[in-house]
Amino acid sequence: MCVSQATAAAAGGDPPSYLLLQYTYVPDILEKRGPYREGHLQGAKTMADENKLVMAGALADPVDGAVFIFKNMSKEDVEEFVKQDPYVQHGLVPKYDIRPYMVVATSSIA
Repeated sequence: MCVSQATAAAAGGDPPSYLLLQYTYVPDILEKRGPYREGHLQGAKTMADENKLVMAGALADPVDGAVFIFKNMSKEDVEEFVKQDPYVQHGLVPKYDIRPYMVVATSSIA
């Protein structure tokens, strides 16, 4: 049992579930994202403000993708988030993957 599962079990509740969304970006994303970046970031901020997104960010060196970690959301809900993302709508994310994320240790930020 992981730390977060043990804490939830002790409190009598179900442990949180997590989904990892990984984007693969098109080449030259930094040059192409400009018109869509504000909407992309706002979508992530909205999810974070609703406590549905634990963290998200781009991969660096090279900037070729991004990772999002969602908490207590269904795969269908994450699929809807993807469909609404301006980066996806405008072809900047040709590939993405949604997978369960098994947390074995966490800090208070998760």
